[in-house]
Amino acid sequence: MDGPVRDKLISLVGENKRFGHPRLFVLLKREMPEVNHKRSHRIYTELELQIARRKRKKLGSYQRLPPTRATTSNEVWAIDFMFDYLETGRRLKTLTIVDEYSKISPGLLVDHSIRGVDVTSFLDQLASGSYPKIVRTDQGTEFTSRAMLDWAYKNGIRLEFTRVRKPNQVIESFNSRVRDECLNEHVFFSLQDAREKIDDWHWRYNNINPHSSLGMKSPFEFEKEQRQEKEIVLAS
Repeated sequence: MDGPVRDKLISLVGENKRFGHPRLFVLLKREMPEVNHKRSHRIYTELELQIARRKRKKLGSYQRLPPTRATTSNEVWAIDFMFDYLETGRRLKTLTIVDEYSKISPGLLVDHSIRGVDVTSFLDQLASGSYPKIVRTDQGTEFTSRAMLDWAYKNGIRLEFTRVRKPNQVIESFNSRVRDECLNEHVFFSLQDAREKIDDWHWRYNNINPHSSLGMKSPFEFEKEQRQEKEIVLAS
């Protein structure tokens, strides 16, 4: 069984963030002498724990640990950017946000330009004091900005950065819905026109549109059902 070895490697990586496999294997052998190098390296590779080259000091770099899997609502929010254009040719930028467990989208920010400080300000509005434990993003400059790192530290939020060319499947799936059901279906004549049409789709996505991974319920229907089940358990 690889389970104990997997758990130990993950623990060692958490304690020794800049150790590669050779040094991790030495530490592993001290506690699990029966594990050989080939088996350890196979598990290390499967978990994608390879150390990344540091780009700049104190960058909020991606997590070497396996991505945290959301088990309840408001635990992990995934965020990303999408791009489109107005009829005039001017670029349109949309910040997409989705709860990885309930699939609820807390909000969509639409503008011509969105900086790191704009991202944090919008997240503050959406959270209203009830922040997710983890925000998962790619390593875009807005998400690794000082404004974003300071915001996460101040609010006790862990930023988990995905690997380059290793997209987050939850936000990718959500973005494909935004593209197919909204952006590709409309012509946007102004920023205000785009905001109104995207907001209308966003409301329908949360409240009406069935989601296959939620048993064909809308995200809000699924969340309501989950909340009622918890209340029944607590009352029993």
